[in-house]
Amino acid sequence: MALPRLFISTDMQMITGINNIDGDKDDVQSMVHALMYQDKFDIVGIASTVSRWQPGKNDASFIHHVIDKYAANQDELARHGSGFKTAAELHGITYQGTKTVAGASGIVAQTDASRAIVREAREAAADGTDLYVATWGGVGDVARALYDAPDIADNIRLLSVAGQLQEPNAYKYIHTNFAGKGDLWWINEASTHFGVYALPDNRYPTGNSWAANNAKGHGALGDLFYQNTIDIRGTSGDLNLTKMGDSATILYLIDTASNNDDPTAESWGGEYRKAGDQYWVDRTDQGFNFAESGGARTVYEDRAAWQGDFAKRFDWLTSSPSASTPTPGPVPGGGAVKAVGSGSDALVLKISQDAWNGSALYTIKIDGKQIGGVLTASASHASGQDDAITVRGDWAAGNHKVTVTFLNDAWGGSAGADRNLHVDGITYNGKALAQGTALLNKNGAADFAFTDTGSAASSGPVQAGGLVKTIGTGSDNLVVKISQDAWNGSAQYTIKVDGKQVGTTLTASASHAAGQDDVITIKGDWGVGSHKVTVTFLNDAYGGSAGADRNLHVDGITYNGVDLARDTALLNRNGAADFAFTDTGSAAMADQLFV
Repeated sequence: MALPRLFISTDMQMITGINNIDGDKDDVQSMVHALMYQDKFDIVGIASTVSRWQPGKNDASFIHHVIDKYAANQDELARHGSGFKTAAELHGITYQGTKTVAGASGIVAQTDASRAIVREAREAAADGTDLYVATWGGVGDVARALYDAPDIADNIRLLSVAGQLQEPNAYKYIHTNFAGKGDLWWINEASTHFGVYALPDNRYPTGNSWAANNAKGHGALGDLFYQNTIDIRGTSGDLNLTKMGDSATILYLIDTASNNDDPTAESWGGEYRKAGDQYWVDRTDQGFNFAESGGARTVYEDRAAWQGDFAKRFDWLTSSPSASTPTPGPVPGGGAVKAVGSGSDALVLKISQDAWNGSALYTIKIDGKQIGGVLTASASHASGQDDAITVRGDWAAGNHKVTVTFLNDAWGGSAGADRNLHVDGITYNGKALAQGTALLNKNGAADFAFTDTGSAASSGPVQAGGLVKTIGTGSDNLVVKISQDAWNGSAQYTIKVDGKQVGTTLTASASHAAGQDDVITIKGDWGVGSHKVTVTFLNDAYGGSAGADRNLHVDGITYNGVDLARDTALLNRNGAADFAFTDTGSAAMADQLFV
């Protein structure tokens, strides 16, 4: 059975040791909680969004910091179940949402996060399922997504925590247009979450003994969780609290009773009162002995059970790696050598970092299109080392732009506690760029221009180790780039166009880790209009660790020479990925994700 798909939206704005403002650290606790339960749901997106508390202070860099800590424990978690994404995969689905509270209209500007919500909801619809969206801050990005694409309401299950309090105008837009009208499935919570941390006679009990006893000293994630129960408000006060109030949304999905379709039923995440078609709110009973706490006891009554389950997971992080788990060794010379993309042109970037409290993460785009996934720097700038990253492609004659984007800046208050990224040089087909260096000392992008004169000699085959194959017949060309994470055999898959399989079952040969690609050309004569190509992964396998996991990657698709707007996918379980393309009768046109 497929795991529920989950998109998390958080107003995380403060982390112990990173910054100190008058805010709240409870979202850090809930994010650790969510990352440790990925065998129960499939996280498809994490967004940084605003709330009316400290507006503009939210930033995706805080999420990246938590994921950096997760990287140290992902193998321990993966030994206990499948579904735990790598840190790189999580970095790759982290988005910046709005930093501005909505005005009277309730609609903020479109963001990467709002676009991702639309895309993931439509992918869920195409697969015949729903997308859970858990909001731990304002609901501005969700409101914008529904405004842009009201059709997605049928496939969203919204789990909002104190949404009206966090961002009133965006909340009002959703409530006015969707609450109780039968399309949007919504648990509109305002007080049940008190059952996660409060006591019957105390709204904000002081104490973090649970975290001290069960999380502290339990891996990087355990220490991060514990550290963020100290001075939880960031006011240098004495309020130490294991709060994680937003975890009511996580508890709802992991509850052993499996009552997700009925919010009125018993659940670790609370029991709710039906207030309209597909719409539930807090109960008016089962409150604590203080005002506005309806429903809190429906979470509190199960606290011992879900805290005990969470504590067992922290214990996983103290276990020693098995003897069969190799210990990563140093990169020769301190610098990594990596190739991404495919083609006859070669753009070589020299990258280094000032590492602190984790390594620098970044992406590379050519002419606005990302090549490869999120990359991790390893070379030390202070030691004069460089990672050599070769980006391959077939770029037409003319002017082009390469963009390096730094994702996870961190600063500990001194020059020696500062994570930075350095671009130390760039060549294109062996010739140095006129301007090819940059220091990125905060999150953001550096652009570099290069020109293809059309005269560069080919540098060899598309990629060593990559298969070149043609299937089908016709005058149109659909070219799919495929790679795999091979384990205990190679990945197998089929390709269908408009529901009809072309060719037989295919076997991947190119290594994704080595930057290779199989190039599969599907020929046909497709009529004018919209079409769909489907890649179906057939033989997923998992041996209990990140290194023993067979996956299939779609690394790019073109139709008659034009890139599709959405042309990449990771298939880490058996199933299909759909991609849309349009035939105009004269030229290919990239289109939006098939819905």
